[in-house]
Amino acid sequence: MKSHSFGVWGALAGLVATITLAGCAGHRSNERYAEANLQTSPDAAQLMSYRIRNWSAPNDHTLILEAYDGTQYKAEMLGPCFGLNFAHRLAFTNRGGFSQIDQFSSVVLPDGTRCPFQSFNKVVTPESKALDSFEELSKTHGSENDTSR
Repeated sequence: MKSHSFGVWGALAGLVATITLAGCAGHRSNERYAEANLQTSPDAAQLMSYRIRNWSAPNDHTLILEAYDGTQYKAEMLGPCFGLNFAHRLAFTNRGGFSQIDQFSSVVLPDGTRCPFQSFNKVVTPESKALDSFEELSKTHGSENDTSR
């Protein structure tokens, strides 16, 4: 599995937009398992292609995209995308806007293999999950204190 730096080239063919990402860098094998099992938000996400800084493919079913602000997104493929975790370049296609990647997008490998997404969600880090729980707890206790006055 490889982690890749950002490089975008777009081509518009009819109504299908293509965004290509290329680069190369290595990950250790123990990170492969961790990336594949990242927790995600239940809501579908969208990512503008010009915001992609990095990507990695821990296996043939999962693609992790990282935005410039550090936010990570996890794309699960509809089926196995043979060769995804060995690819050095990727392209993305969708039926809608040119620069948007979402649950209706597909990844295209250098050999032309197209793999549609089953899901595309924002990764939820343990830190952000804990902060959300704390904020919900604070709101609940805050409203209880307000009603007792």
